[in-house]
Amino acid sequence: MPVPWGQIIQWAPQIISLSRDLLQRARRGGGTLDKAMTTGSPDELASRVAALEDTERRQAELVDRMAAQQAQLSAAVLSLHRQQRALIVVVVVLAAVLAWRSFAA
Repeated sequence: MPVPWGQIIQWAPQIISLSRDLLQRARRGGGTLDKAMTTGSPDELASRVAALEDTERRQAELVDRMAAQQAQLSAAVLSLHRQQRALIVVVVVLAAVLAWRSFAA
């Protein structure tokens, strides 16, 4: 099984974009929870909770995508490992055949 570079490249921009967006949101958030609890109105707190839930959902999506990519990479590495073992066996057999022919001749 070849490495699915097409899929890796396809998902990379989305993951980078989502990661940057999450980082910007985290930096923009600014205030602490204590400040929000003492100065915020219930509507403001509700909107902040909604924003946190949205951020959490986006982070979960990012983790899910990363896990799927990790699974694909792991499967590709296992496949390459099997292919490498098969090639090593073929090379050893060919080397033995060549050695046997050179001694037989």
